Amino acid sequence: MEAYTRAYNDSGHMIQAFGVVNANGQVLWQTNNWDLSKDAKALVSAVAQKAASVIQNQVKYSTMRSNPDSLVARSAAGNGTLVLVRIEGDKWVVAWANASATPDGIYVDVDRSAKFLKGKIRA
Repeated sequence: MEAYTRAYNDSGHMIQAFGVVNANGQVLWQTNNWDLSKDAKALVSAVAQKAASVIQNQVKYSTMRSNPDSLVARSAAGNGTLVLVRIEGDKWVVAWANASATPDGIYVDVDRSAKFLKGKIRA
């Protein structure tokens, strides 16, 4: 929860949803305003596959950039930005920011949260 609060505040309240998942699709924690359970495994797989797009909660996000430890994608329909950042091993932060957020700025805030969580997630 503290990592989400930090990301929310650091982003100027642009990050509206936040979760921690593993590569097997298990949701370890999430804010109560979204459900990652159906999409978690596919989202993490999309990073490894360098997917051109991802779908979360039936919304398609086009990948803007991806590397083995992160993915930044934006909805062409104006539904915001989705960011995944590896915490460590198979654990990932997944965050969603509203449409007015700048993807690079949001990435920095999510990356900072992932670094904060390193060594603190057990599952």
